[in-house]
Amino acid sequence: MSFRVFTALDFSDQVLSKVVDYRRELEHRLPSILRWTKTDQLHITLKFVGELQENHLPAVQRELEKTFSPIQRFPLRLQGAGFFPTLNQPRIFWIGIDPAPELLEIVQKNEELFHSLGYPMEKRPFQPHITIARFREGISRQDLLRFQQIWNETKTVFQAQQTMDHLTFYQSTLTPQGPIYKVLSKVNFQ
Repeated sequence: MSFRVFTALDFSDQVLSKVVDYRRELEHRLPSILRWTKTDQLHITLKFVGELQENHLPAVQRELEKTFSPIQRFPLRLQGAGFFPTLNQPRIFWIGIDPAPELLEIVQKNEELFHSLGYPMEKRPFQPHITIARFREGISRQDLLRFQQIWNETKTVFQAQQTMDHLTFYQSTLTPQGPIYKVLSKVNFQ
């Protein structure tokens, strides 16, 4: 048996509350063009690993512990909002993360760890963010222009900071209602 897995950094209730407040403000102004990410699914994805055989799980968890438990806790700043891939054809709406050196070190160690276990290296450059919404299919030009206007008004409003103190290893199960995440393990930083 196998399951889909990924590594991530999670946020405190205080930071999540700020994200939810920002989202609520936008939900009232953009009610129909975005599908909002559930609060319990807000995180920074470090690496989507893909399928992992169940019998490999203990070894991967040991390697994660060995690699990341010596990492020192570090501050991380969330700021601003944006979208992927372009303003004229947006698919993902996100909150930005300052690419702190400690974060980039964790991403690199994560890539090296999974590469040593036979998984491919990520080809795209790491762009730290929290996906707060996905755009619905077929939004009208009028809705897109409205989004662009609201985004221009609010893109620098969001700011928060948190000390990152652990890495989470998740299982992701796809369902018709959306993904369900299950914590497989956590590795606490120093």
